Amino acid sequence: MKVLAWIAAALLVGTAQATPGAQALFADCPAGLPARDVRDRPISPSFWQGGPVLAVFWSTDCAFCQRHNERLDRLLRAEPGAAVIAIAVDDQADAVRRIVERRGYGFPVILDFCGLRAQLTPRKVVPMTCWLGEPPKGPRCIPGEMADDDLRELLKRSRAR
Repeated sequence: MKVLAWIAAALLVGTAQATPGAQALFADCPAGLPARDVRDRPISPSFWQGGPVLAVFWSTDCAFCQRHNERLDRLLRAEPGAAVIAIAVDDQADAVRRIVERRGYGFPVILDFCGLRAQLTPRKVVPMTCWLGEPPKGPRCIPGEMADDDLRELLKRSRAR
């Protein structure tokens, strides 16, 4: 009986290590988990806990990204509660902040200061929508602009936290 319990515990630990949570992706980052977004709004530590976080990697000069983020923002405002963050791949924090302020995104936006995209996918396509943490079902990252129904489904999955 003890042997079965030990085997079950070892399997659970192995599974947990194979699918790191959102917090684990920042483990090697000198700054740690982001506590504020580019507009200096706080990001609660609880945001990173309890389930997958839907992340959209984007660039300020990408028209597809703008449409994708506007669609995501509109859907999230209509049905709030999902854990969503946008991660700009640009190097200029001031430029990102100005665009985020102008577009009025309600979700937090950070810079990819810890190389998260490289940890999740070798593809450099933007927009790229990824799960930080264990994906509920399906691929970890989805390249390109997404339709309303597809985004709605991802938002629903990120609410099951």
